[in-house]
Amino acid sequence: MPLPSPSFATTLDGILDRRVRLEQPAKGYRVGVDTVLLAACVPAQKGQRILDLGCGVGGVMLALACRVPELSGVGIELQSALASLCERNIAANPFALGFSVCVGTVAALPDACVGAFDHVVMNPPYHETARHDPSPNSLKRTAHEEGEADLTTWIRAACACLAEGGSMTLIHRAEREDSIRQALPKDMRVRDTLFIFPKRGDPPKRVILRAQKGGAEKEAPTEHGLVLHKAEGGFTEEAEAVLRGALPLV
Repeated sequence: MPLPSPSFATTLDGILDRRVRLEQPAKGYRVGVDTVLLAACVPAQKGQRILDLGCGVGGVMLALACRVPELSGVGIELQSALASLCERNIAANPFALGFSVCVGTVAALPDACVGAFDHVVMNPPYHETARHDPSPNSLKRTAHEEGEADLTTWIRAACACLAEGGSMTLIHRAEREDSIRQALPKDMRVRDTLFIFPKRGDPPKRVILRAQKGGAEKEAPTEHGLVLHKAEGGFTEEAEAVLRGALPLV
């Protein structure tokens, strides 16, 4: 498959005062605010291993590697064109060289992934195929539609790849929170839930949920909210601190 026409975005510029070189399609699938917010919610520590399911062009891995030193890991991406761009993005950012990418599907992950990671992070397709109008752009349509692998398949695959005590962090539409919780295996415990509000007074548009494999049952889960935009326009100070200042959300 030929590579899509690329452009160079500045979505991740400013994180820890590093300029991230990010090549992505000029149209269709694009790294955005969801990517940076998701990365900010992963409680990664120096030297840990990360699995990014549906990694696209590598936005989450780059954001994490920019914030936390000496991370390593793997990105799994279904679309070979996006995986090729991800590989080039890793090579173009020296702080991310501990990461690699391979073409694959969450429904058939390599056996080597099972129990191998400290953190699994993912931005699953937001839309059920029969319940929305598909995008005319093939890259965007594949990235945004569940297809053969539904939300439960994504969550079960992610949890299987965690080492004991590891965490799974995902972002999705806020109205799918119950579906996310119901899909979690019995050995997974919800630790943090973050609702993303477009503006104060609006209903939440996104939810970021973090669950841990095993761990103490007595630890109470936390629930938070983040308002993205001020009423008069522009990002709130809290959102700017994450999107430009690399403040973690965990």
